[in-house]
Formats: sequence, structure tokens, C-alpha cells
Amino acid sequence: MILKHFLHGLPGFNYLSGTDLEHIASAMRVDDFPSGHVFVYQDKLSRDMFLLLEGVVKVCHYGRNERYYTLKNLKPGDVFGLLSLSDGKPAAASCVADGPVRVASLPFSAYMLLYQPDSEIGCRFQFVLANQLARDLHDRHAALRKLLIQIYGGGTAGSAACLVD
Repeated sequence: MILKHFLHGLPGFNYLSGTDLEHIASAMRVDDFPSGHVFVYQDKLSRDMFLLLEGVVKVCHYGRNERYYTLKNLKPGDVFGLLSLSDGKPAAASCVADGPVRVASLPFSAYMLLYQPDSEIGCRFQFVLANQLARDLHDRHAALRKLLIQIYGGGTAGSAACLVD
């Protein structure tokens, strides 16, 4: 697999030039990891941005009753570790390999170089990040809607809309 071509097929990345994609791909490291490998630890800072190339990564939250809850299953093409990296705050959930996976990672130092808004590639890279964060927000909103419906019941369509909109 040529990482540059994989990136070009992803939402947001397809707006980058071939040169931009080459720069980003050359800054990323591709590795295979076994099942159970933890990429991002809940309550710890993420030091890399990750891109799932093959396999499944579970986003899990360790709850108060000492149980792990799977919040989401990531699929190839999904970026993770981004929110903690961007905010500089501890991650709200862990990201764990569910079976063997292949992942590309962008280290913090390269992320910061690409994130600079005063360069052309920096502006375009920020668009890619905004695109991913919007998808993450959409997923969290859908999960919240589902949780509220479970807590408060289905009710009428109007009452459910009042709870989440």
C-alpha cells in the first residue's frame, strides 16, 4: 500500500495537493500492532495522531463501575488521537487494537510543523483536521442521542427532539 494514495482517498485529504500528500506521508510511520495494543490511554495525553490503515480499533471508556465500555469501533481511514493532541488535554477514552492492525502515526513534532497556519500546507492540513473533528462530533452527538433515548425512553418524536436539539 502506498500511503500517499491511501490518504488521497480520505475525506479532507483529497483537497491536498500531491506534494502536500507526499510531505504528510513521508512524516508518518506505518507499523503493524497486535491485538490489545493501546494507542491512546484514557486520562493521558496523546503524543501522536493515528490513522487506521487495516483492522479495527476500539474506542473504550473505563467507567466508574470499573468496566470498559466500547464507545465506537474505528475502521480503516479513521483518524484517532486527534482531539487530545489538538487540545493538549488528556484523552477521554482509550484506543485499543481489536485484532491485528496496521496503523500510520504522525508524531507530535511533525503534527506541530504541519499545523502552522502561516503556511499553505498548514492551512490545508487544518482543513483536514477540521473535517475529521466534525465527523467525530457527529458520532458523539449520535451516541448522546442514543443514550438519552435509552435513559428517557422513546416517547414521542417531539419530546426526543427537545432532549437533544
